[in-house]
Amino acid sequence: MDDLTIESYDLQNNIFRIRYVNEKSYTEMRSTHFHDGFELYYLLRGEKLFFVNDQLFHAGKGDLVIIHPYDAHKTSSVKDVEAERIVVHFKEEFIERQIGMENFNLAYLKELPYKIHLTVQEQMQVERILNEILKECEMKGEQHGLYIKSSLSMLLIAIHRHGLNENVAQEEIISLVDRNMLNIASYINTNYSTKLSLNSIANEFYISPSYLSRAFKNVTGFNISRYIQLVRIREAQKLLKETNFRIIDVAGLVGFTQIAHFNKVFKKITNLSPLKYRKNGK
Repeated sequence: MDDLTIESYDLQNNIFRIRYVNEKSYTEMRSTHFHDGFELYYLLRGEKLFFVNDQLFHAGKGDLVIIHPYDAHKTSSVKDVEAERIVVHFKEEFIERQIGMENFNLAYLKELPYKIHLTVQEQMQVERILNEILKECEMKGEQHGLYIKSSLSMLLIAIHRHGLNENVAQEEIISLVDRNMLNIASYINTNYSTKLSLNSIANEFYISPSYLSRAFKNVTGFNISRYIQLVRIREAQKLLKETNFRIIDVAGLVGFTQIAHFNKVFKKITNLSPLKYRKNGK
């Protein structure tokens, strides 16, 4: 039997994507990443370890993990634990094009914790909706795009109602995590525009650079220099989409001192130059 089963479908040039994944052995994301859309990660069975921005937590059966646009995140398996899940990725414009959803505000998703635990009744509803979307993507029946948008709308309304009922599971940082490393991740998210380096952060937290490098990687799964770059590019993407600042000014605002270095790192992470990214986003 295969250790990894994946079914993946997308619509409208990846404005919407859904994946069914069933893994029976250890897997880990090869690199940290983020999206300019939402990602809904529902665990059907098993357990996964998540690192999102500066939080580290487990998710299991019946948990729904909500990844916001531009959240730096990474997942990995829990040793000897299988994991079966359905992952939905969508951009806001996909749902805005749904009839009757023009005024539906997705801001509430950003107000929820990264992880919510659904009641048994809610789990049945969510699983039914997700399986219907998967089936529709596979069969591609008449007006399947409209059907999928309608189903996603139902899913979002169900999540919204869950939040209104305040049955929200509080995030629990796992006990073995080095809290200091998570504080450092939070520090980077707050101070990305300043001059950051392995040595400067080590000095700020009164630890050795070698310990910081090793411990940060072990705890979060991130190389610290890569994490700094990822946070900075994430913020640059927001500025390029939401403002008319010159690209050289954007580079400075997110902590780059040389425009050539900014352009190189931006393209390495996004596969687009800053100028092309801005043009595509407007």
